Amino acid sequence: RVVSTQSTGVVTMKFLLLSMFFAATSAIKYTVVTKTSNVKDADTDNIYLRIKIEGPLGSVTTGYFDDPNRDDFKKGATDKFEFSGLKDVGEILCITPFVGNGGHDWWHFTSIWVWSETHSMPMIFENKSGKGLSSDSSEGPRSMKFCIGHPDISKE
Repeated sequence: RVVSTQSTGVVTMKFLLLSMFFAATSAIKYTVVTKTSNVKDADTDNIYLRIKIEGPLGSVTTGYFDDPNRDDFKKGATDKFEFSGLKDVGEILCITPFVGNGGHDWWHFTSIWVWSETHSMPMIFENKSGKGLSSDSSEGPRSMKFCIGHPDISKE
């Protein structure tokens, strides 16, 4: 059987357009609200925070939490961050906030709220452990995992 290159090119182009459409529709925006506690030295300006979000469709990791137009993570403050173009994980079941290399500060938070364009009901993860995050192991763990219906599972 002979197939013309023109019809093969049309099929290839349709496939590419369809692939781009599905990739674009599966990329969504997540909104994350952090609440820094009021305990002594709870605030930070150098933590390099990111969060891994998990659900039944997989997991995704946000970019760094930093708004260059304001001072993030002040004592007692509520900060809102948005991350677009990320994979849809479905219903948000767990989060793992973690600090990256280069940060040199401790951050204590009371809660982190997360929702997405496809799941608009905020999932609230409360930090009842008394621990804060730090890249310095003498101050606290680098990451803490929180799941809906379960207490936080700190990683030392």
